[in-house]
Amino acid sequence: MEGFYNIDKPAGISSYDVIRHLKKFIKSRKIGHSGNLDPGATGVLVVGIGRATRLLEYITDLEKEYIGTIKLGIMTDTLDSDGEILLKKDVTLLEESTIKEVFSRFVGEIEQTPPAYSAIKIKGKRLYELAREGVMVTPKKRKVKIYELEPVSFSQDSIEFRAVVSRGTYLRSLARDIAEKLGTVGIIEKLRRVRIGTFKVEDAIKLDNINRDNYLAHLIPIKEAMSFFPAVYLSERAADHFRQGNMVSKAGIIKKDTKASAFSYVRVFDDRENFIGVGFLKWEGIVPRKVLP
Repeated sequence: MEGFYNIDKPAGISSYDVIRHLKKFIKSRKIGHSGNLDPGATGVLVVGIGRATRLLEYITDLEKEYIGTIKLGIMTDTLDSDGEILLKKDVTLLEESTIKEVFSRFVGEIEQTPPAYSAIKIKGKRLYELAREGVMVTPKKRKVKIYELEPVSFSQDSIEFRAVVSRGTYLRSLARDIAEKLGTVGIIEKLRRVRIGTFKVEDAIKLDNINRDNYLAHLIPIKEAMSFFPAVYLSERAADHFRQGNMVSKAGIIKKDTKASAFSYVRVFDDRENFIGVGFLKWEGIVPRKVLP
């Protein structure tokens, strides 16, 4: 058994709780997800089964789209509504032009400090584990990319927004920093991940709707789930070379998608259209990156 699930994670559980639910009826030693979604957040969580777990890193690298609400005038230790209140601050009446101008400052490559309550590891221990033990560590700043960021609606103490961001972006940190630029404090009150690359929430299955009777029907085949990479097809001999971890020259390519260009990742198939891995396309041929035995 192998493939991916596009799960609509409910609020109130961790990403690993989703894995626990699936393990009740999926008997596979290999199962993992594409990146943590905070317990209070909902939306797309991609889960890999079997050999598909080896390809999760490519899905994790895809851009992510969120809709959410920033609550102004309040600060918690977790930067969301699940944490303990540390500070309350008055919020002045904000003009739409001011909000849009502040949001525009965060579009592009920015530096942000992740929350103290996060899954980042320091010396083998996750920050949220340290925080629960009373050890508060301020993580190092990291560069992330904000591709799109726009306020959708607002009131005096809240802003609904939409964001498209890179891997590693913390929306809780973004809410904190936006609120600071607006002259106050703020947290994420609601957050929903509506897309990871080509995985959309409207195509996702509710966790409660997947069970031991239908789990196979909802499994997305690997070659279909990885369709965000263009396809390249190899001759029988070239496919054998690829499976052995060797670079394949251009002569071994019998067919490829028009979108397959040099210096990009591609899905690699043999001459019988079996998916055999992910490669990196160069002028001189294809370099194996992930080979599926």
